Amino acid sequence: MYKQVETVQELATFHEIKETVWTSMGFEMEYAKEGSAQFLLLADDGEAGGTFEMIPFSKSSAYMKSLFQDVVTEDMKVMEVDSLAVLPKYRGQLGQKGICLMIDYAEKHGYTHAIGVSDPTFFTFINKKYHVKAIQTKDIVFYKGADAIPTLFHLKDVYDNKHDSKYSWYNSSSSNQVKVEVGG
Repeated sequence: MYKQVETVQELATFHEIKETVWTSMGFEMEYAKEGSAQFLLLADDGEAGGTFEMIPFSKSSAYMKSLFQDVVTEDMKVMEVDSLAVLPKYRGQLGQKGICLMIDYAEKHGYTHAIGVSDPTFFTFINKKYHVKAIQTKDIVFYKGADAIPTLFHLKDVYDNKHDSKYSWYNSSSSNQVKVEVGG
């Protein structure tokens, strides 16, 4: 389950989780971007154990726009994904929920693609385990303290074909969890 951040306290929790995870991994902390939608990933015990942020491409930083300007085409509706962070005690439990959130949010808001800089392990994981087409668009960059892969995620392919057996992880997750309404 996940919940969109709506209160000052929820935003503080979002930043606390993200800072804990990012600091432990040697990343430079960055705070929620103006115009973005922030989410808390909720564990089975009801506790917030992870974060995820969705940003319309038009509100992405100049750096991110420059990194993807030659990839994004007029026929795409693109969002940036950022701030996926999961506390160690919830790893293995919340990653799939974060990916489901990304797909749900894209479908609800009509986004066809997402861009982001991916941890190399996550890049491999999302392609091989979840079969979400994620394409490396440029050479690896050093971003916020670590190597990252500039990535274009093909999200419409997933939500248009979510009943395909390769997305059984999505179907089982979607039917077994109650989602908090994705606003905005």
